[in-house]
Amino acid sequence: MDIFDLLFGWGRQAIQLTFQYGFILKEEDFLELTDEQYVQFHIKMGECNEKIFMIAPADPRNAIEADSTELPIVTESQKDAFLEAAKDIEKYCEGKDFHTDEEKLRFAARHMPDIFSKGSKYEKYSKFTVTKRQKG
Repeated sequence: MDIFDLLFGWGRQAIQLTFQYGFILKEEDFLELTDEQYVQFHIKMGECNEKIFMIAPADPRNAIEADSTELPIVTESQKDAFLEAAKDIEKYCEGKDFHTDEEKLRFAARHMPDIFSKGSKYEKYSKFTVTKRQKG
């Protein structure tokens, strides 16, 4: 993931959402829409030139709390950003003996800028704060 995407693009959003969800997404957590679902998606959202996926966690302990009954929908490039976010979090945890995503996310929150965990249950673990420079 390049630095621009990490700070301003879907890379940043993917890491933030990973902290919000409370688990690290894996390939098997994404299901491509069925033909019927693609038809419904195109009717509701319009055309899209990418594959479309639902986030449907394979592990039943990983539930996404949503405002509606629908599962989150992402494009293929957004899916790729989630998988890159997972790699970035795993890099922070390299060499450590963590058994759960919870442990990894707590550790990552302590070592990544707070902008990523802000608003999540991991925000309280953040020690690296990024603030705007004051003029004057």
